[in-house]
Amino acid sequence: MTATEGGPALRGADAAGSAGDAGGAHVTAGSRAPRLRTVLSLAKVEARLLLRSLLVLAGMLAGGFLIWIFILRVAVRPLWWNAAWQIGDGQLVLGLAVLVAAQLAAGRARRDATADLYASFPATAGTRTLAHLAGLAGALPASLLLLGTAVAVVQVRGAIGAPSIAVLAGGLLLVIAAGAAGIAIGTRFPHPLAGVLGALALFVLSSQFPGGAIWLSPWEIREDQLGQLPGPLAGYPPFGAHAVELASIAVLAAFVALTVTVRSGRARGVLATAAIAALATTCLAGAAELRPIPTADLNQLVRDVSDPASVQHCSTANQVRYCLYPGFGPDLPSLEAPVSAVLARLPALPVQPLTVRQVVSLLDYTNASLIDPSLTHGHPKRQVAQWTAQLRRAPGTAAAASEIYLPVASWPAAGAQLADAHFDLALAAAEWAVRIPPQAIGKPNGQVFLPCVPLDQAREAIAIWLAILATRPPAGELQDGLYVHGPGGRIGFTESEVRNTFVAIWTYPGEYAGYVTPPGVPQTTDAGYLLASAMTRLPEQKVARVLTSAWASWLNWHTTDAQLAAALGIRVPSVPAPPAPSRTPKPGATIAHQGPGSGPQNPLCTA
Repeated sequence: MTATEGGPALRGADAAGSAGDAGGAHVTAGSRAPRLRTVLSLAKVEARLLLRSLLVLAGMLAGGFLIWIFILRVAVRPLWWNAAWQIGDGQLVLGLAVLVAAQLAAGRARRDATADLYASFPATAGTRTLAHLAGLAGALPASLLLLGTAVAVVQVRGAIGAPSIAVLAGGLLLVIAAGAAGIAIGTRFPHPLAGVLGALALFVLSSQFPGGAIWLSPWEIREDQLGQLPGPLAGYPPFGAHAVELASIAVLAAFVALTVTVRSGRARGVLATAAIAALATTCLAGAAELRPIPTADLNQLVRDVSDPASVQHCSTANQVRYCLYPGFGPDLPSLEAPVSAVLARLPALPVQPLTVRQVVSLLDYTNASLIDPSLTHGHPKRQVAQWTAQLRRAPGTAAAASEIYLPVASWPAAGAQLADAHFDLALAAAEWAVRIPPQAIGKPNGQVFLPCVPLDQAREAIAIWLAILATRPPAGELQDGLYVHGPGGRIGFTESEVRNTFVAIWTYPGEYAGYVTPPGVPQTTDAGYLLASAMTRLPEQKVARVLTSAWASWLNWHTTDAQLAAALGIRVPSVPAPPAPSRTPKPGATIAHQGPGSGPQNPLCTA
């Protein structure tokens, strides 16, 4: 058994080496050097034990998994002003493991009933505690490996913006602070459950603060709106003050641990004074974190969101205008490709040009308020009401016949879902091309918001056909969106009531991911998709000739699916009727109403 496996002695621990203890009465220059060498030697061993700890390894792997869920598993390319904090979420998981491992190490002697044995060693309890604190360097390799791997993967994935060194460094401080807290707990409470409870408390403190107080937590977990902002916002989050808070917490925990193990009254007084100073620094950092974001910065954010044309960079390709926020320029080719593929197959372009624009949604439309209260923390209600009213007029909160809106939270798309995002964009462009308007009943900030349905309109099948040819999604994925029911079949996704008729709605790939959000976007029907699918099995040139010969007629909302099918020389595909709404739906079924006309109905898409 080595001296490094010790903890605070119960009896006589300091008597074994009182001259070398912190704050001893006869500490000389000659005694400091051996004590320093002892601390460094013990710290090396403790660091190696921490480095090889299975708990730390498990924490690193769990932290990497959490980062994968928060950043890499989602269908959006990361934004650095958000991803840096999500990497810190992974560091929090590692910190929880380090806290438990450090508590187990610090309480080893008392837990194993070997305090008297450790008291016979020349290293005092205070010296061993100091070595435990210095041994926290053994957790840094795991933290740096987690950080470096996450940063590299996020960068390779084409993240927008640049990483914040201060935020990333805050994750390292979090791990050290958690380890210091574990040592402080272990010096007083050696039972293993104490470390687990400490880790649980750290986790709770990182996810339960409301409003602007979330920045007081050791590390906030997805309690912000960073992923929806068009760029970094000064003072949000207050990463500088947060880093100071974490560093002062680590120092405070270290002083508490030393105060518990040191027996000298003078040393305890010095350490207590230092602990009070660290606590004061923590409180000052917390006060700095709670300061409201400057009004000028929020005014600029609201202007950028409500009037994006004033800040966005716009370019025109194939008579389509693309407007993106600064920094999102690399995503332009990903937008142009599906839209251009649709336009290339049109017999004629609409007179009114199309605009594809990035938008930001900061409002919760269920209650017409800002989603993230930490943004406006500390500002008067009157000012918040003015910002809210201004944001209600932002693009994307109302329908526009010749604009397609791409939320920052969903674009730029990435990964396997990029194909779905391209199909969504192609379908939106095709619906604009065939003049299916974004109509709806209700208000964007109300609870009733029903989009129109192009029931039995040939132009719907044409739009879906154009989107399929433009992006070539897998046939199986398209087929999965059909409303299926009956014995042995799964219950489908949704249905709508239009003119007292229940209509089976086709769920296209990525529809609910929010890649494209024009309010009142039409709901596509099973009938429209099945006819479009039949069109894709015909030679493209044949379909193009039929469409070109009577393009204006096909754009008329009175032209039916049967007329288009007859012109193409095919039969109208049969569509199974939705089940009777009066029956009790099976699990997973969506029954909108209990009978025709019993509730609000979707409007019919017209001119």
